[in-house]
Amino acid sequence: MFKRIDTVFLPVQDMYRSIKWFEEKCGFSLRWHDEKNGYAAMDIGDGETAFTLVRNPQMGTIKPSEHEWFNLHTTDIHATHQSMLDAGVEATPVESGGNVEFYQFKDLDGNTIGVCSFEEDAA
Repeated sequence: MFKRIDTVFLPVQDMYRSIKWFEEKCGFSLRWHDEKNGYAAMDIGDGETAFTLVRNPQMGTIKPSEHEWFNLHTTDIHATHQSMLDAGVEATPVESGGNVEFYQFKDLDGNTIGVCSFEEDAA
């Protein structure tokens, strides 16, 4: 029935700071920015899932979820983790659970984002 997640929306307080943060800290690139309506799409890796920032000026008044909104997949979690630490991002240590390794970090607005790595089946 469903094939994949099409778009992930992440609420942010300051669109320009968030775009810059995701570009500098995560290596994402800006695909488009709708300033009037408060949306910005970012390209990640192969672009299979769209990542869209949504302006929400109330972010500063509500507590973001402690559970990650989504996971980013990487093929080398330790290199990715170190790269983020080197960029000044606070991240939890890499943990293992079965055949998955993972860690979390927070963006400028305190949104928790997960990172995971696992061997994918060649299909």
